[in-house]
Amino acid sequence: MSSRTKASGKQRKKGFSRGEKIIGLVILVVAIWAVYSFSQPPSPSTTVAPDFTLPVVTRDGLTGQRISLSSFRGKVVFLEFMEPWCHVCQDMAPMLDRLYAQYGAQNVVFLSVAGPWNSATADDAAKFIRDYGTAWTYVYDSSGTTFTTYGVSGTPTFFLIAKNGSIATRYEGSNATFEILAADLTRLNS
Repeated sequence: MSSRTKASGKQRKKGFSRGEKIIGLVILVVAIWAVYSFSQPPSPSTTVAPDFTLPVVTRDGLTGQRISLSSFRGKVVFLEFMEPWCHVCQDMAPMLDRLYAQYGAQNVVFLSVAGPWNSATADDAAKFIRDYGTAWTYVYDSSGTTFTTYGVSGTPTFFLIAKNGSIATRYEGSNATFEILAADLTRLNS
């Protein structure tokens, strides 16, 4: 080994240089950002509401009719996921009725999807409609598939769907006040 090689070998420190550490840190930050960005669902404003076709329930029970969400394209849709036994759904029914009275006449479609959890049936949904005097359209999701498609794990959950069919907002539980929902419906329907 030459004296020059020995000398240069002594000058080399163990570990990474400052420049290598900075480059490594930048690569690590970019990798974390990329993993985080690609693992997040798209923002609601760019997500088209998944279509579904479900049987209609009235105060008298199943009607034999079916409704598809896509049939309302071009209108704002107030989409509620509910369970007839849900106490928050029951408590919020009068507030939703006020919203329907105000916005249903303004070409906003109100659609409630009743689910099958805790053995709830279409007849339970019909009883809810009778008990609370709700006048908008209800459909029954007997398999819970539509709940799953929309990622609904608790009721009530509300989606406001813009005229172009995209999900504009999502609210869960009693956090959705009359004022908040009315402001969003006014904005979307203008």
